[in-house]
Amino acid sequence: MSGYSSWTEVKRRLREAHPGTSDAQWEARRQAARTSTEAYVLGSHLREIREEQGLTQAQVAASVGISQARVSQIERGEISDLETVRTYAAVLGARITVSIEYGDRADGAA
Repeated sequence: MSGYSSWTEVKRRLREAHPGTSDAQWEARRQAARTSTEAYVLGSHLREIREEQGLTQAQVAASVGISQARVSQIERGEISDLETVRTYAAVLGARITVSIEYGDRADGAA
């Protein structure tokens, strides 16, 4: 035995440890984790683009009209305002797109 557990086993043990948690609550937690991960990845990509262009956080902040601390927060995935992130991306010559998927429909907006 390797000493490792399958993901299915880990989830089973977690549910057993929290028997009062409903399926809806587990789904909400899963969605929150996904959203957090997506924001972290987006911020990381923006940081990589900024660094490739040789720009500092202060330079981007001045161009966007926000503080250097806010640029740092965005790059760490602390995203609460899509328009600010779009402006940040535009300063770098990038574009943020948003898509909504529902069933077999997918609609995107720039």
